[in-house]
Amino acid sequence: MRKIYAILAGVILVLAFNISSQTTLVSGFNHTAVPVQSSSPDSFVQVAADSQGLSQVAPADLPRGATYWWVMANGSAVPTPFLPRDLNGPVYQITDAQFLVDTTGGQVALNSHPFALQRQTTANNVATIVAAQTDSVVNLINQIQAREYNRQVRAMAMAMGIPSFGGGDSGGYSGNGYTNNYVPYTFDTNGLWLGNPTVSNGVSYVNLNNATNQVYAILTTTNLLGSWQVETVVWPTNNSVMPFTAQNADRPILFFRAKDWTGVTENGNITPDWWLWQYFGTTALSDTNLDANNNTLVYDYTNGLDPAVFSFTGLEVPNNYVSSSLATVQLDVVGSPYYVAVLVDDNNFSNAVWNTYSGSTITVNLGLTAGWHDIWIGLRGHADDPSIAIWQWKRLKVDFSAPALVITGPTNGTVTQPMIQLTGYSPKALSSISYDLNNAAGVMTNQQVLVLNQYYNTNTWEFTTNSFQAFDVELTNGANTITLHATDLAGNTTTLTTNLTLDYSTKTNPPVVQIFWPQNGMPVAGNSFTLRGQVDDFTATVTAALVDTTGTTNTFSGLVERNGNFWLENL
Repeated sequence: MRKIYAILAGVILVLAFNISSQTTLVSGFNHTAVPVQSSSPDSFVQVAADSQGLSQVAPADLPRGATYWWVMANGSAVPTPFLPRDLNGPVYQITDAQFLVDTTGGQVALNSHPFALQRQTTANNVATIVAAQTDSVVNLINQIQAREYNRQVRAMAMAMGIPSFGGGDSGGYSGNGYTNNYVPYTFDTNGLWLGNPTVSNGVSYVNLNNATNQVYAILTTTNLLGSWQVETVVWPTNNSVMPFTAQNADRPILFFRAKDWTGVTENGNITPDWWLWQYFGTTALSDTNLDANNNTLVYDYTNGLDPAVFSFTGLEVPNNYVSSSLATVQLDVVGSPYYVAVLVDDNNFSNAVWNTYSGSTITVNLGLTAGWHDIWIGLRGHADDPSIAIWQWKRLKVDFSAPALVITGPTNGTVTQPMIQLTGYSPKALSSISYDLNNAAGVMTNQQVLVLNQYYNTNTWEFTTNSFQAFDVELTNGANTITLHATDLAGNTTTLTTNLTLDYSTKTNPPVVQIFWPQNGMPVAGNSFTLRGQVDDFTATVTAALVDTTGTTNTFSGLVERNGNFWLENL
């Protein structure tokens, strides 16, 4: 159902219509009472109230001086000023000062209702009567709400200096049909007026008729007693019809007002309001404000230049991998764009849906399909044509899987060396990896593991296999539990635990030593030399005893590397 109310004086007109699928027009009243939960509907009054979205009010919250419509079991309604303090039935708020009182107790008076057929009490007859009574209550609610909106429109018209505004009611309600004698206001269609509203797919289409000046602001509000906001600006090309559109969004009730903006300035500006709104979507600017090219706005305006509202140079993300369908993208923006659009896996910019720009941090929905996705983010000014928007591209990969870990060494669960080199790999790139060690000596956490090598796949153009090593892991006799913690580039985490037992009982042979240089009997020049060799156990201790020509013995300690190579210097 659509309801239209209008007032007109000079160049100002207000148009309101219901753009929701509900039949109620008043979803915006300020309810001062505390709503309480309605019980399951067991009366036609409750059915009517619930269908109109009325709030049930506790008896203690009912105001004095209001009008209370007592609805009887036969469907009739009587308005009274009395507070229904001792009533057991529910009370519903229609407007600020109009309330619906359910006195039926869930009963239907068959013998007194005009639709009853000779007191027949069959289920079909009862259903027919209940439906008719419900419709009559809905009609009452709608007319009360219509009267309240009519009163608000008249009050607004008077506040706007329209003393000749007409339209009132000449008697209120009568009978079970609740006849409202509202007399609609008539106006001269030769002057400026808004009309012919239609609603389609969430968009309101309205005509501005008989426009004679250069530019008009179209203002909107959802509450006639509230403030007006500029919705759009139109530039009539003739004096007949100037159509415009507005997105309804979440506004089930919308009022329009046309205002001549020809030559209108404010805040001491030379730059007119319509120019500021056209490019920036606001009039709260000064002539001395700078555009993105550091030109003053008044310079742009007086020289007929389109201001550089913003510059858009790129997209930033922590990395190109995400573990959620939602990704946060930071825009490199200077200035104040007005609209933003996001396309995923679609480079057809004509498919873009433009929304109001609210900040440089954008959340992009990549969907639930794992893999690489192309993201296009576009920005444009308030008045820019979508075809000249600035677009930036980014490629992100959705990855929901945790990284796998494979240990390649030690290959045996029992070791004979108190220090090991833990090696392994992951088939995907890692952002971090560490290990915890738990043994008889205590617990160590967050120990370093290094990624030593990465394989670059030229088919997928990304790093895959990551080889890693934990260096010099010190074990103690008995059980040693090592837990690896790894995180991939998308933030997915995994853990892998391995148990190693340090047991010397099988180590019965001494270390095998081989000397590389100098060989036995080789002449050596100089006062000292460095002996090099290799031992098959890098945890072994290597020492050398050197007996000189006088029979003096000197002992030297060697340095053993992880590969078993050792050095004894300055012999």
